[in-house]
Parts: sequence; structure tokens; C-alpha cells
Amino acid sequence: MTVPGLVLTEPEPGIFDLLIDRAERRNALTEEMMRGLATVVETVNARPDAAALIVRGAGGAFCAGADISVVEARRSTDARWRWPEVMGREAELLDACEIATVAVVDGPAVGLGMGLALGCDVCVVEPGGYFAEAHLALGLAPTAMAWWVPRMAGLQRAADIILTGRRVYGEEAAAIGLAARLAPAGEGTAVALDIARDIARKPPDMARYAKLALRMAQDTARMAEVRRFGGMANRMHRAWLAAGS
Repeated sequence: MTVPGLVLTEPEPGIFDLLIDRAERRNALTEEMMRGLATVVETVNARPDAAALIVRGAGGAFCAGADISVVEARRSTDARWRWPEVMGREAELLDACEIATVAVVDGPAVGLGMGLALGCDVCVVEPGGYFAEAHLALGLAPTAMAWWVPRMAGLQRAADIILTGRRVYGEEAAAIGLAARLAPAGEGTAVALDIARDIARKPPDMARYAKLALRMAQDTARMAEVRRFGGMANRMHRAWLAAGS
């Protein structure tokens, strides 16, 4: 697999490591990288012995979101009547992955990056890692976070996090349920690897069934409705801005 900015390795049999490697941009995702995640998913799904996929970022950041050039290009080229193929679907970029996904947040997980981390099955956060919802500040609807954060942290905390865009650092994130485990500074990847090893000891087929059952319990059809509403809101906001200019 060759996608600039994405490095997939197999440090141990059945355990895969996906490094988002664009440190100069705090691992902001280009559209090519977003599409490349589908290739990652296909690669690991095709391996019968695959057990877990660790997702992490290079250079002390998880992912700063979508590259701003992608956001601006989408604003000018997306048809108002058509749902964008990639943008706004951060909760789905790894959703087709049949094996467990484990995110390591050791720095900023912002906007799309926050959605990508929360969309993983298990999230490990370090004390200096933080989550921040950035869509509203950019005039965009926070669709993925409107789905995941209330389920993880409760409605009032979700409103606080989403509407203010404040940073939620590691200790708080673990305490309120945005992350499953708080790792010591610098040890997030090691903790994630331990989790992956625990999963790898289970029968691989049954582990995949267990993940599917967990996903089915989240009412993914309703998630799609939330996304469509967000897309409509984005288009209405752009039209409003254009009318006032």
C-alpha cells in the first residue's frame, strides 16, 4: 500500500499499525489520504489472521483535521444538492474495518481528527493529548461529534465541548468517557499495543463478530440521518453567507 502520508506496518503477526505521517501539517488529512484509509481497511480486512489496527499520528499530534485546502476546495466545488463523498464522514473513514481499531491520542485530535479518534473502537489518550471540536469555528456542522460525544460523555458535556470548541485534555477525556484509557506520557502506543495483543489472543472470527455487534447496537442508520442534516445545514449556511456578501 502506497499512499503519501499513510504508513501501514505489521509490528506483530495480526497486529497492524497505521501511522498518519504528515507531521509538518500536524497530520491534517488530504483528500488522497482520506481515500487511502479505504485501502488500509481493505488490506487488513483481507487478512484472516488480522486482529487489531492501531491508529496514531507522527510528531506529537494525532490529527489536526482535514487540510484547510480540502475544506476550501469542497466549499467551492461541492454541488449543493449532493452529499460530499468524503468530507463530513470522519466517523466512517474506518467504519468498514472489520477488526478492532485502537486510536492513540498523544497530541491534538481536532475536528475531523477528533471524529476519527472517537470513531475507533478503543481510544487511548496521553495527558498532553487533547480533543477539540473545530467545525463550528469554520462555519461547518459538527455531524460526527453530535453523534458520538453525547453517547460517550452525556448530553450536557457534549454541548459544552461542541458549542465552545474547548480543548479536552487526556485526564478529563478519560474521566468523562471520550477515551477508554489514560496512558502515561509517551506510553500511549505501548498501551495500545497491549490492548491489541489482548484482542489478538481471542478467536479472530468471533472478535470480528463482537465488533459488528457493538456497531449494530449504535443504530448506524440514525447516524446517517444526522450526517445528512449536517450536510443540509452546511449548504444553507454557505447560501446565507453568499446572500449577505
